[in-house]
Amino acid sequence: MFDIIVAENAGFCMGVKNAFDKAIEIAELHPNTAILGDIVHNRFAVNKIAESGLMVAENISDIAENPGIKNVIVRAHGITPQTYHFLEDTGKEIFDLTCPIVKKVQLLTKQLSQDGHDIIIFGKKDHPEVLGISGYCSSDFVIISCDKEAELLSKQLKSPVLISQTTMNKEHFKRIQNILQSNYPDLKVHNTLCRNPQRTQESALALAEKVDLVIVIGDKKSSNTHSLYERIRAKVSTLFIEDCNEIISVDKSIKSVGLTAGCSTPDFQIEAVIKKLRELQ
Repeated sequence: MFDIIVAENAGFCMGVKNAFDKAIEIAELHPNTAILGDIVHNRFAVNKIAESGLMVAENISDIAENPGIKNVIVRAHGITPQTYHFLEDTGKEIFDLTCPIVKKVQLLTKQLSQDGHDIIIFGKKDHPEVLGISGYCSSDFVIISCDKEAELLSKQLKSPVLISQTTMNKEHFKRIQNILQSNYPDLKVHNTLCRNPQRTQESALALAEKVDLVIVIGDKKSSNTHSLYERIRAKVSTLFIEDCNEIISVDKSIKSVGLTAGCSTPDFQIEAVIKKLRELQ
């Protein structure tokens, strides 16, 4: 018999929950609606969206060339202003569910760029949020994702400013900042990290001190869930799972199991894991 303890702040953050719930509402009220890309990086949430009747379009041409699509949802990660204007020109109704925190970063980037700053974006180069933010740069910009890229950055940048993808690791952001400041003494820094993943990590780290095993629930494509897993496994025995059926058994020596989940993990995915663990008790 073991205790099951769920960390505070586990699962959907405010921005993702808002986008997920509203997307399903829109699907009910507006037939013939497509969403541009996956709503979040979580296949369980994506499947639930598909069940609501929403179509998922991988690129804007799929939307523009399909007369059956009357409405378009912009997902929580946001899009470039160029993509937004293209969608407007198609005449389809747009429902913008960009996370409010991501939207603030987009507008900050636009203003900094217009003020003559070159932008250094710390984030994953192919992440939709990063691609969307970079679209707001009217000045030069560069995207870096690791220490080595920061160290090797030799491009001459004008009045550089460092910002970040909202879901990157706090300690890694600080490390990148320190590396860049040694090469760019005039570097300005805007910490655009979202507090929600940080709160999730902090509550999970606190839980890790009290349990024998932590199970991190999410999707392997999720940036914030990977970051959560990396921090927790340094503290305690940790499993990263997507599906409750990945849990076959629990070692008899384990007295307590902690559960946490990334900000893109829906409640029903967490509840399925809790149910499975109770069956194994």
